[in-house]
Order: sequence, then structure tokens, then C-alpha cells
Amino acid sequence: MNANLNMDVIRSALLAGEVDDAYKVIFNARKKLELYKSTTGDSRYDPYYEFISILDDVVRGRRSWKDLKAYIDGNMDALSKFIDPDFLRSFPYYLFFSIDRYNVRFPYFDGKRCDDR
Repeated sequence: MNANLNMDVIRSALLAGEVDDAYKVIFNARKKLELYKSTTGDSRYDPYYEFISILDDVVRGRRSWKDLKAYIDGNMDALSKFIDPDFLRSFPYYLFFSIDRYNVRFPYFDGKRCDDR
């Protein structure tokens, strides 16, 4: 599981306004973690799985980006084993920037970018 690579792809997709691409990476990472857990019974990736699950809920419109920020703040030590802590601190703001700049209302996005010509 390369969590840093997944998060870089998700971040760049969100910054470009490509919510569908970000969602595909989130969906695939979540499925891989579920498969790993079901076959091995290993729980060492549980904090990362919970993070991806909350991110999935945010992208689907079930939770706010603030819920993700609260989870990161409360679980920084556990998550920092998988994702760079500096990235984790800034990631909720990338998510907020994507929502604000591209007028994204998760889970629906009409493809119009504000003031991009």
C-alpha cells in the first residue's frame, strides 16, 4: 500500500478539479485495503482505512471536509506511519480549496470551473 502516492494523485486531481479521478483512486485504495484485511486479518492499516473511508464519505457528500480534518487531528500519530504528517496537516485545505475554487458540491460536479479560461 503506497499511501503517499495515492494521496499525491488525489491531491493533484482535486486541485485540477477532476473529482471523478480523485474518487477512482479513493475507491480503489479502499477496495484494496478491504481485500487485504479480509484475506490476512491484519489490522495494521486500520487508521489509513478509516481515513480513506472518511475521505470517500466527503467526496460522496455524506460528510464535511471538517470531519476529515477532525479525524486527522485526532489520529495524527497513527496516520503518520502511512502518510507524510506535513501533507496530512494541509490536505483538508486542498479539499476545501477544490470545493471553493471549482464550486464543487460533492458528490455532484457539473464540470464548470469558475473563472478558468
